[in-house]
Amino acid sequence: MKTLSIVLFALATAVTSLVSTETVTATYAGFENEVYQFTAEDGSTLEFQGASAEALTQHDLSDDSLKGKTFVITYESETIIDEETEEEITTNIIVGLELQEE
Repeated sequence: MKTLSIVLFALATAVTSLVSTETVTATYAGFENEVYQFTAEDGSTLEFQGASAEALTQHDLSDDSLKGKTFVITYESETIIDEETEEEITTNIIVGLELQEE
């Protein structure tokens, strides 16, 4: 019975959290309210709640001279389901930055 409980818990946890890695090209708009903001090619705003240490060693996004520059951004998107509200919450973390030549 204990084994069954452990298996069910593992399955439930796997269902409530989904991580995917994606890549997008966008222009850096700045860092505001603890969020990195970029503008996609279609004009939409992309928000990233964090960046890995590796990504920030590639390009220091606290440098204002990078605003307006275009990057290829690799990021991990994690969607979890709040168990109390059953609301989906998505967090985007930058894991790679490549500055595009102009």
